Amino acid sequence: MKRILFVCCLLTATCAIPTQKVFAQTTVTVADFTAKVNLMDTYIGAGNMTQAQTTWTEIHNMMLAELGITKSNIAGAANATIAASYMTTIQTQQTLYGEIWALKPDLTLNRVALHTKLLAFAATF
Repeated sequence: MKRILFVCCLLTATCAIPTQKVFAQTTVTVADFTAKVNLMDTYIGAGNMTQAQTTWTEIHNMMLAELGITKSNIAGAANATIAASYMTTIQTQQTLYGEIWALKPDLTLNRVALHTKLLAFAATF
């Protein structure tokens, strides 16, 4: 009887422990991001819009990953000062992301502005 009670208690305790979801987080480096931006710029300059669009997708995924990293840093900040610093960073990133997204529909026409904004985004890493 004691064993059954013990097993029930263990089972209850195991079920009651909150689980934490862990998401895979890829690190985005400034060098990798800048290289992709320059590669896309080269493709646009050469008129290879298929490759430029493919590279844009990779850049977009890198921006989303970086935004996720910054959000994670806010959540895991050791104190309010550090969290505030990350909040400023994410606000800048979100502003740049919106500006970049607005330029994305015409890669050729917006080539220079897009390149400039993407490098500004990289500077927030």
